[in-house]
Amino acid sequence: MKKNNILTVLRVFVALVAWFVIYKCYGIFIDPLLEGHASDSIRMILSRMVVPYTLGLGASYLILRGMPVERDSSNPQLSITPGLLIKALLIQMGISMPVIMIGNMILKILGLPFGGMSSEEIFGEHAVFYIVLLLIFNPIMEEVLFRKLALDKLLVLGEVPAIFISAAFFGLPHAYSQGVPQMFGTFVLGVVWAYVRIKTGKLWPCMVLHMLFNLYGAYFTLFMAGSTLTACVLAGINMIILPIPAVILMILMLSKPSKKPRKNEVIL
Repeated sequence: MKKNNILTVLRVFVALVAWFVIYKCYGIFIDPLLEGHASDSIRMILSRMVVPYTLGLGASYLILRGMPVERDSSNPQLSITPGLLIKALLIQMGISMPVIMIGNMILKILGLPFGGMSSEEIFGEHAVFYIVLLLIFNPIMEEVLFRKLALDKLLVLGEVPAIFISAAFFGLPHAYSQGVPQMFGTFVLGVVWAYVRIKTGKLWPCMVLHMLFNLYGAYFTLFMAGSTLTACVLAGINMIILPIPAVILMILMLSKPSKKPRKNEVIL
């Protein structure tokens, strides 16, 4: 890898580290000081929404500001259609969920604790907060950070390196917050969403796919894990039913050359 490319990767990495450090330092050092002075809801909003995406995002932007951007990245090669979104959704579910489940099985065999959020958190006292966080706020803000700020800067390396490096950067923080299996599953998601972002030239489809994954991966999965029977059904869906069309669609999508839209074709 050329020296300039290495510096590009390092600078993007530093920007994301700055975001993560600000987010975690606030939670470790500042948030405890508010205990007894602010409600749990206010503290959660500050620590999970406000601080990461004001101070943290601002710091990342300042570090990345002025970096060269691949101008051709704004030239879309795929039209945004319901079919494209459905294909991307099936691919992300059919590849990421088995990866996460296999990782969790390994942890269980080793006697190690699982990561991720519990049903008590999501469906408990702060259920409304988690609905807003997981289904609206995070899908928007994380895509801005990883698929806009970071990915746009990495595209000078080429599409394939940019996709995989940005996906790796997206997965790393989830190893801390959600566990190692989630890190690998999130890497898969990062690959799919970066591909969609580059090929369509739009960010909002990634937000929609992100929201749908959180809906399935958090709410549907925890709901189905409530009993042995439904947990077995969930395992069958994630390990057998979803992977088959996902692999087929992924092979077809990668083997079919993408074409640029005609000049009079409207891209939503």
